[in-house]
Amino acid sequence: MPLDIAILVSGRGSNLGAILDAIKAGRLDAKVRAIVSNKDGVGALEIARRFGLEAKVIPSAGLAREEHEKLLFNYLKEFEIDYLVLAGYMRILSPYLLKKYEDERGFYRVVNIHPSLLPAFPGKDAYLDAFQYGVKLSGITIHLVDEDVDHGPILAQESFPRLPGDTIDQFRARGLAIEHVLYPSVLQQLAEQKEHQYASARGKR
Repeated sequence: MPLDIAILVSGRGSNLGAILDAIKAGRLDAKVRAIVSNKDGVGALEIARRFGLEAKVIPSAGLAREEHEKLLFNYLKEFEIDYLVLAGYMRILSPYLLKKYEDERGFYRVVNIHPSLLPAFPGKDAYLDAFQYGVKLSGITIHLVDEDVDHGPILAQESFPRLPGDTIDQFRARGLAIEHVLYPSVLQQLAEQKEHQYASARGKR
């Protein structure tokens, strides 16, 4: 049973591409019900088109968070989805939208990827922050989103070294290579959990 997801993007879309590649290759049992960008003209839109998917642009410029999220949810509510997947989405979600995806445990069905070993280096420039700090080891975190920035239950983490002589570009490239494998892998785990829950529910009938 595929995991039904909606993917939110803001930029070049490298993680969107990795997720769509994994679905196409059969490594990820998921169905992309919607792709939404808060910016027009970004690379993620072209990646969606390359996979034969139409992405929706709902501009956020000049709008308060909740004002934009009302427009966003008005579109997303048309789709039955298991998880919102943030793939380079550069907006902090407010409780208004998060509560639309609250599950029975009180968690939010919203998944994010962050390029550090959280709780270290939250924020939008984590690769640069970690590099400038001089870390010998950094990593990638995938977590459920909560009301705090780059915070919430951690689903997976994977570390990578900073090598002697690394430039920031080399450091970032090493992290991105992990991002593009780890994110689809964690989403596949969520798909398997859904299948298990479905099978268990059927077995109790």
